[in-house]
Amino acid sequence: MLTHPTAQALVEGVAAWLPLDGSASPFALRVARNALDIAARDMALGPAADERAAQRIAAILGQTGSRDALDRALVASIRAGTIAPDDPRLIAHLVASTLDHLAIDQPRYVHELAAD
Repeated sequence: MLTHPTAQALVEGVAAWLPLDGSASPFALRVARNALDIAARDMALGPAADERAAQRIAAILGQTGSRDALDRALVASIRAGTIAPDDPRLIAHLVASTLDHLAIDQPRYVHELAAD
């Protein structure tokens, strides 16, 4: 689900960043823990979120394809003016995608936004 950084990049970054001698500060350990939690949520929740997004975009565009291809086609359609920026289907897709991203990156915020 995440595009940058990926779960793999987060894990690799934590591994490269933490000192091997056990001298990491409590703050550094909290940062590492948060990054690993995000990576774990991305691996657990990302594929289903990507599938839901692809289905929404496919319905908007009336075509099928990979998530990346559909994202590119959606952007091209918005730029070309064939899909209006205020199209209710587009707005619903963007809201749902934002909630999916928040569920991975900042799950405490999802509940506050989803209640609105």
